[in-house]
Amino acid sequence: MKWLCIFLVFAMGVTFQSASAESYRDKQKRRPDLFHPETGLRIARQRAPVPDDIPPPAIKISTNRLLELKAQGAVLLDVFGALQSRYDELDGTWLVGKERLSIPGAVWLPETGRGTLLADIANYLKVNLERLTKGDRNKAIVVFCVSDCWMSWNAAQHISKMEYTAVYWYPLGADGWLESGFALEKAEPVPVKTD
Repeated sequence: MKWLCIFLVFAMGVTFQSASAESYRDKQKRRPDLFHPETGLRIARQRAPVPDDIPPPAIKISTNRLLELKAQGAVLLDVFGALQSRYDELDGTWLVGKERLSIPGAVWLPETGRGTLLADIANYLKVNLERLTKGDRNKAIVVFCVSDCWMSWNAAQHISKMEYTAVYWYPLGADGWLESGFALEKAEPVPVKTD
């Protein structure tokens, strides 16, 4: 009887996980209005459950893998949005109304995870990636936001299209880091160069 109960619990857990697992292609088919028709990137309602996968060459990772990559000196890139704010076009500083707590050592580049990037934000991402990786296209880059946020999913693909070869997507984001028992620290958004 004990083994039967264990088997049923295990079987139900597998069934539940299988029913809730959904690929990005399934999500795109179900709600095509939320995705760019050519790129497949999410363009609306960024705060929603994310898929279980990401197009290669980006790779989905766990907290344990993030710890390994962080110890190896990977670039940690926080792409959390600026909450309806923009940067000041005079000096490039972001006008954010709420403090951002992030994974220690991460660099915060707001708005770089939108499905469609404005030219100035696309350049902002490009310039900062070159600076952070010192031009090394093979440097490991871990992209994250918060849990259930498509901005990190989008940003990982933007970066992969820039020919960076070691792009990792951490879908649990700062929330998952905190829930795993690790501390967060205050992050300041990197100013946009307006020269």
